[in-house]
Amino acid sequence: MTTVLGGLLNTSSAVGFGINFSGISAASGTVNLLGLTNMAFSMPRNGIITSLAGYLSISAALSLIGSTVTVTAQLFQSTTPNNTFVAVPGAVVTLSPSLTGAISVGSISSGITTGLNIPVTAGTRLLLLFSAEVTAGLDVAATISGYTSAGLGIS
Repeated sequence: MTTVLGGLLNTSSAVGFGINFSGISAASGTVNLLGLTNMAFSMPRNGIITSLAGYLSISAALSLIGSTVTVTAQLFQSTTPNNTFVAVPGAVVTLSPSLTGAISVGSISSGITTGLNIPVTAGTRLLLLFSAEVTAGLDVAATISGYTSAGLGIS
């Protein structure tokens, strides 16, 4: 994940079943996987998304002195289905703590969003993107290296 000055071209990382892929931009509110690794999974039946959990473990130390970077995980869907995904309103989790100061290898941020009631239909493709944004202090360009994982509650 990266942040850039002004936040206009920040990049995100997608989570697949046990793998991830960085450098994905969702700046336009959509994600297009055409030509990229397939990171989405397909719903085998109709269901209701009830919760979303996310986790980040830092794998390379970094300095964010004077800045605070907040990491979120946002669920995207392709109902067509095709390779173009749009954000699912409300299906977002903010990880805590936010990243600030000297961040060491092994630092953890995590979060859970519960109480969701988001219907999804069979065949819908789901994709989860982790992204980072400078939310306080100095606007910095930074690369956050680590591994992410997540889970969805679907009933």
